[in-house]
Parts: sequence; C-alpha cells; structure tokens
Amino acid sequence: YYTRPVTVPSRLFLRRAGTLLRVAAAAMLAASLLLEHEREQLERDAIGRARGVLSAVDAHLRASVAALETLAASRHLAAGDLQAFHAESQQVLRTQPAWVNIGLASADKMQISNAVYNFGKPEPFSQAVDEESFDAVVRTGRPVVGSIAAGTVVQRPTARVRVPVVLGGEIRYVLSAPLNLAQVGALLEAQRLPEGWFIGVVDREHRVVARIPAVPAGVPASDSIREATERAQEGWFHGRNLDGRPTYTAYVTSPMSGWTLGIGIPEREVEAETRIMLSLLAAGVLGSLIIGLLAAWLIARRQGSAPA
Repeated sequence: YYTRPVTVPSRLFLRRAGTLLRVAAAAMLAASLLLEHEREQLERDAIGRARGVLSAVDAHLRASVAALETLAASRHLAAGDLQAFHAESQQVLRTQPAWVNIGLASADKMQISNAVYNFGKPEPFSQAVDEESFDAVVRTGRPVVGSIAAGTVVQRPTARVRVPVVLGGEIRYVLSAPLNLAQVGALLEAQRLPEGWFIGVVDREHRVVARIPAVPAGVPASDSIREATERAQEGWFHGRNLDGRPTYTAYVTSPMSGWTLGIGIPEREVEAETRIMLSLLAAGVLGSLIIGLLAAWLIARRQGSAPA
C-alpha cells in the first residue's frame, strides 16, 4: 500500500503547533491557579471581615459583663439589704439601654428580684430561662453569656449575661441581664453590606440571635451553618441560607460567648466573576492559539517551499 509522506511544511507546522498547544495548556493552568488564588483571597477577606464584626459584638457583650460585675459588687448586697439593692438595680437599668431587665437569684435558684417589677417575696427560678448558663456561673464562678430563651418576666426570646455575686468566699447569688437584641442587630446593620448579602449571629444552640435581613430571634439557624460549626470554629462553606438561597458564607465563633457570626455572599456573585474571568481567559487563549497556528502554518509553507 502507499503511504503519503509527511512533507517538510507539515513537519514544521506540527512542530510549531505542538509548541503552541503546550504553551496554551500552561496558560490555562496558570489561569486556573490565578482563579484559585482569587477565590482564596475572597475567602480570607470575608473571614477577616467576619472577625472584625464579631470583635464588635464581643466588645458589646464585655461592656455588659463589666457593668454587671460592678453592680454585683454593690454594698447593699454585701450588707444583705436586698430591697435597697433592688432599688439600685432599677436605677442602673434606666441607664443601660443594652438591657431589658436586671434579675437577682440565689445560687440555689430562688428568684429574689426583677428590676422591672416592684420588690416582692422570692419565688422559684424559672428553669425554662436558659438554666444551663445559670448552672455554668455557679459551677465555674465566671461570667457567662447565655443562649436565646424566653422567660416569665421578659417573655420575648433574648440572651442573658450572667455574673456571680461572691460573698464570704462563696457564690451567694447570680446576677442576670437579659439583652436588648436590637442593639446587636444595630451592630450588624452598621456594616452596610451589599444588597443580597446577609449577616447574622447564632448562639451555641444554633438559634438566631440577630440577623440582617431580620428574622425573629430564636428561630433555628440553617442546617448549613450548623454543620459547618460542628466541623470547625471558623471557615468558609457553600450552602443555603435561611431563605433557601445558595450562598458562600464566612463564619467565626467567639471563644467568649460561643456565638457564631456569619457573613453570606450570594453564590451568583462569587461564581459570576469566576465565569467572566474564565470566559475572557479562554477566549484569549483560543484566539492566541488560532493566530499562532495560522502563523505557524504560513511560516512552515514558506520555509518548506524555499529553494534549497
């Protein structure tokens, strides 16, 4: 049989075409690495921003802890004058817009006073009001930020800052301040995130503390954030938010409160930039490849037809 020989122009063209294809493959690999770097940079920036907002939330909570610890050192408590302390707590509450009540309970869970009520006789502590955080204060002797719960006095869901009152070397009382969560929401609102983004704080039990766009406090957080926080204390994940929309979310968890703050970016925004960059790069590489192959073919023909 007869095999058509490969001509000199063909060999030259194939050699140059192979070189161009290798260059194109290297360009696409470099483009992929560049896109991966851009995505990682977006992730780092979003997590960094979440850390900054969480720091502001923690500072807000620390201010409440400090003010409550000052009240816990009241001379009226040291003297055992509970009625005078109740009057003092009412005065303090009027100066603390971050709180909606100040409650005093004994370590053995008798509610002694609530600043929003007149002073009366002690009554059993409501076990429905985040008893876990109360027990943690008595057990550790340290301030605790609780999870979202409704109460008998403050009936709407809120979180409570609790501090111990130590007298004679023992924890005699627990002082609690249910938070005005509107102020936490204001800290989130101040971030002025782009339209379509969301920002929210959830407690240890994965219930919403505050969120923008707003949802009622206490509603369960999305399964995505729950699963993410079970894997790591901070990170970046792709999932669905409370509205069911696909979202990329950066989140960080506070060692102080156990609360988690997340900033969500719509999937379409994150991936749209990637698609645009890929399209431009692909078009550029393809165009360069076509021009290069055409130039290689023309050069090969000229060299192949040149007299020896």
